[in-house]
Amino acid sequence: MSTFHISTKFYPIRLNAFMRNEVELSIEIENTGNEPLWCECDVLLPDAVSLAPDKDLEKGRLRVGIVNPTEIRTGKCKIYGSAKSYPELYPIKIVVYGFGKDGAITARDDKTVELRCERIK
Repeated sequence: MSTFHISTKFYPIRLNAFMRNEVELSIEIENTGNEPLWCECDVLLPDAVSLAPDKDLEKGRLRVGIVNPTEIRTGKCKIYGSAKSYPELYPIKIVVYGFGKDGAITARDDKTVELRCERIK
């Protein structure tokens, strides 16, 4: 049972291929349920991009915080490209967990978004 509406944005809108650069991923979570939830997100990346600028890090957890009913909260993380980031659409999987008052997971939803990586002309 999902009680979330998840939307995402990249800034800038794409990575540049074959060079060190970064984009910021914003994840907006709207609680469409009736109870406040503590929200966290798993961010899963393909191996050509990373969550760390200096090493390969393909999985991370983003703590968003308490989201009250009808409220929207945003979490942000950076995604880094490198010399091995080639021109392609990279699937980014986001799994959102909502924890209730007792600390148990009461809601879960996932979404896959595509990060565009292009060669600079």
